[in-house]
Amino acid sequence: MGLKIIYGKIGSGKSTYCFSEISKIINKEKKIFIITPEQFSFTAEKKLMETIKSKAVIYAEVITLSRMAYRVMSEIGGNNETHLSKCGKAMLIYSILNDCKKNLKFLGKTDENIDLSIRAITEFKKHGVGVEDLKQQIDKTEDIYLKNKIKDMTYIYEKFEEKVQSNYIEETDLLTILSNNIEKVDLIKNSIIYIDEFAGFTKQEYEIIKQMLKLAKDVNITICADNLEQNTNPDIDIYYPNKITAQKLKDIAKEENCTIEEIELKNTYRFKTKELKHLSENLYNIKSTKYAENVENIRLFLAQSEYSEIEEVAKTIRKIVREKNIKYHDIAIITQDMEKYANLVRAIFNQYEIPVFIDEKRDLNQNVIVQYVLSIFEILNKNFTSESIFSYIKLGFLDIDEEEIFKLENYCNKWGIKQNKWKTDFKYELDNENKTNEIQRLNEIRKEIINPLINLQQEIKENKTVKNITKVFYEFLQKQKIENKISTKIQELKSIDLIDLSNEYKESYQVILDILDEIVLIFGEDKVTIDQYQKIFKTGLKNSGLAKIPGTADQVILGDVDRSRSHKVDIVFIIGLNDGVFPSINKNEGFFDDNDREYLKEEGIELAKGTLEQLYDDKFNIYKAFTTSEKQLYLSYSSSDKDGKSLRPSILVNQIKKMFPKLEEKSDIINKEYQLVNETITYQELIENIARLKKNENISEIWYEIYKYYKLKNEWKGKLESDLKGLIYTNLPQEIEQTNIDKLYGKTLKTSISKLEKYRSCPFSYYLQYGLKLKEKEELKVQTFNTGSLMHETIDEFFEYVRQEKMGLADITEDQIHEIVSDIIDENLKLSQNFIFTATAKYKVLVKRLKKIVAKALKYIIQTIIYSDFSIEGTEIEFADKGKYKPIILQLESGQKIEITGKIDRIDTAKKEDGKYLRIIDYKSSAKNIDLNEVYAGLQIQLLTYTDAICKQEDIMPAGIFYFSLLEQMVKADKKISEDEIEEIIRKNFRMKGLIIADVKIIKMNDNSLKTGSSKLVPAAITASGSVNEKWTNGVKQEEFKILQEYIYKTIKDISKEILKGKIDLKPYYKKGKTPCEYCNYKAICGFNPRTEDNKYNYIDQKSKDDIILKMKKDLEG
Repeated sequence: MGLKIIYGKIGSGKSTYCFSEISKIINKEKKIFIITPEQFSFTAEKKLMETIKSKAVIYAEVITLSRMAYRVMSEIGGNNETHLSKCGKAMLIYSILNDCKKNLKFLGKTDENIDLSIRAITEFKKHGVGVEDLKQQIDKTEDIYLKNKIKDMTYIYEKFEEKVQSNYIEETDLLTILSNNIEKVDLIKNSIIYIDEFAGFTKQEYEIIKQMLKLAKDVNITICADNLEQNTNPDIDIYYPNKITAQKLKDIAKEENCTIEEIELKNTYRFKTKELKHLSENLYNIKSTKYAENVENIRLFLAQSEYSEIEEVAKTIRKIVREKNIKYHDIAIITQDMEKYANLVRAIFNQYEIPVFIDEKRDLNQNVIVQYVLSIFEILNKNFTSESIFSYIKLGFLDIDEEEIFKLENYCNKWGIKQNKWKTDFKYELDNENKTNEIQRLNEIRKEIINPLINLQQEIKENKTVKNITKVFYEFLQKQKIENKISTKIQELKSIDLIDLSNEYKESYQVILDILDEIVLIFGEDKVTIDQYQKIFKTGLKNSGLAKIPGTADQVILGDVDRSRSHKVDIVFIIGLNDGVFPSINKNEGFFDDNDREYLKEEGIELAKGTLEQLYDDKFNIYKAFTTSEKQLYLSYSSSDKDGKSLRPSILVNQIKKMFPKLEEKSDIINKEYQLVNETITYQELIENIARLKKNENISEIWYEIYKYYKLKNEWKGKLESDLKGLIYTNLPQEIEQTNIDKLYGKTLKTSISKLEKYRSCPFSYYLQYGLKLKEKEELKVQTFNTGSLMHETIDEFFEYVRQEKMGLADITEDQIHEIVSDIIDENLKLSQNFIFTATAKYKVLVKRLKKIVAKALKYIIQTIIYSDFSIEGTEIEFADKGKYKPIILQLESGQKIEITGKIDRIDTAKKEDGKYLRIIDYKSSAKNIDLNEVYAGLQIQLLTYTDAICKQEDIMPAGIFYFSLLEQMVKADKKISEDEIEEIIRKNFRMKGLIIADVKIIKMNDNSLKTGSSKLVPAAITASGSVNEKWTNGVKQEEFKILQEYIYKTIKDISKEILKGKIDLKPYYKKGKTPCEYCNYKAICGFNPRTEDNKYNYIDQKSKDDIILKMKKDLEG
């Protein structure tokens, strides 16, 4: 019995030595075991087959410790117990955390705490720490913070052990079982054992080695180290962690009275080039020397971005394989950030036609089959919300046409179909003859989707045990023929050579079934809600993964620093050499921090390494990565991330530069090198170069020839033409052709003032809304126009009711107003167009608010009437063929006509000795006022146009145009403020805004209670001397009003001419930070961006009233 430590630096041939020794003794020894970590077992088996080519190879076996444990268990009869996977362990811990949360001070049932608990329990078991050890430690620990942490974890650990013992075999117990039982079987007795590729050992593994030393003839263990003498300063010794391991092994051997032999491998065989040998000797060496010669076999690349970094790697690999006769499997890529680089490598290597195996566990939550299963739970858990149902439908496992899904979604959005409404037949629009068949078909689809889910829900309600839920859920999947659909999808993927994805489909479904089996195994007859079941299932998913197997033998391998191949790699690419990544910033200490670990170690409870010791391990792993390659090493880093944020190089980059002064760093930041790789990549680079040419940059002559090549190829010609158009793309729209103008608008432009204002707001938006008539998807959502229409209707009907009942406005009380308004709204809600207000509880609450708002507004509307000389002439007055007033007809110089129709909320008139006066009131659900700058720009011409038209048709004089706000009035309360003061603030807020004729007589007609000062009703004031107070009056004189009236007709004609010429400029207005883009429904279509060349606002000037009037006058004269 003896221990043989085979040690040497990286590349010294430790593994080769072992297999060479095995080849010498293979015919003498009948039991030889080569023990490796799981990730290296395949490589070791391959090496064994290559080394031993005779039949005697049957006497040597590559095995992992866990596989050895299973073999021992099968011999002693312990293999009948159920095995608990990491997934099952996570689900079990989730339920323990959930059940015991009241007894815990630190831990809850979050994902993070599940992970912490798993890691802590695994750590305890690997290092031989039992529940009783922790219980004893609780009493000894004085630090209350640490004491509570130990209490929590001990509680979870104990509950876990209670559930596991005599029920399951848990993965971290395997090695303990192996060390306790290996002497009971003949498996390794008198065998020769080689332990290779281990970076270190846990306490469990040391115990197994101890047993092996007792039972085997010889135990050979490889250690990567320059010598076996411990250095007192770990910071300067890259092999420090390995020397600690060697010392522990020697201590165990001494305890067992075993002989100890140390075999040093002094020569380095791996490195075939001088540069790599120099790197291995000087990296992390405090006495490093510079490499004086030219550097051929180490390359350094600074990339503009992470994307271009991987592009450069792909180009280089293509070139190497093509020119140097290197196989893909002789190339490895190593990264410290798999999460960032895996998808980039996957996508870019696919374009470059490079086969790659990415050594990672894929996130199951991104898998479409997993999403399908989760969507079912989501529907049941959220009681049939539309979001969950459409997620379920759109995953593609139901036999429903995409067009029908689109129609179903539109219908459900429009009518607010959700939850229980899914369980009954659709009834909206069934009475519409044009849509009856469509709605009936939608009902058939609804039943096809919902009925199986309702049945599933009912079966779960009848028996909420985990076993039954799992059973009926599995039966649901079978009824949905999910396995046949997956099988069909797999065949489709294989037919287009997506082998990896087809394997993922197959494996992911099996993982789902395994999780369901393990849920039943662990929870069986426990009763749970569907919410709890879903959370348990999700916990299982999070702790499962899709382990990948290489699809072909010849593939580039992408792996992380910890799992990368350690030898037999000709060329290595180390990517992402940025600060904070190489080396990584390790802040994850686990549940117990470094101080906790140090204290527990002193108390005799030694756990896993703390962050400082992990740092030494990381340092060694990085060194191992840099010294893996036998022939060439390519290093790269990027200057910015995907968001454009700058990145700094790793300290290792600077070390390499100093070590190799003649190393040339290449970069694509200033100049990018192009290679003719394949048709797809070369085409992309052709388009890049044409774009450069467009910017007046010089390009190589070869690109002109390449352009001719693609132009003559039929399969590329169409794409080339399309992409060239894309290069000259601008979001500026072209003018509409005359034939299309005639189709859109006809010979007479039939429009309204609000449409013309919309055009001046943004011509392109007008075209999309009124020319193309584009609409958003209809949704069951109260829009501003819904509330506005309801309030307008209520106010109109209120005055009609008052007129019919012959009620005096001055005599109506607030209570009566509230009662009348409430009755009118309740009656109006019965109308189909107001269905939306009763569709949900939220909107019913809104109706109550609207009643209060309208009632309060009417109180002050009535005051504008009873305290003025005006009376209501009419409400909802139309300019139309059948309206009170005929449409406004204008003729352009071209002979084309404009026909303007529209509606006015309210017209008031007053009779005086000099004639009849008119004022127009527009109810607004927003704060609005007349701004002459906007009038000049054509943004506020509606009320002026209608006023002028009525005045001309009825020989009546204008008195003003006003807006009455229907906004809910909010007052910031102060404890000292009285109710009267609150009322006064609200009254001021309800004062009409707008433009009044600045004449004392007309002001008093609008407010007959006004003597001097500011009016409480209109935006006007009278001085103490009895004249118009111009400072506090928003008004114009009669002659100025006439200029406004004339100018609006000029504006209407100008706008109409532009429309009829097909001008649809992308030019929204801009005024004091306000722009229509803010609330525009068409932003995604136009892509307007003021920072883009040629995207310009139509800026509205801020001029005084006098300047505006003067400017209008000049325009009319000119």
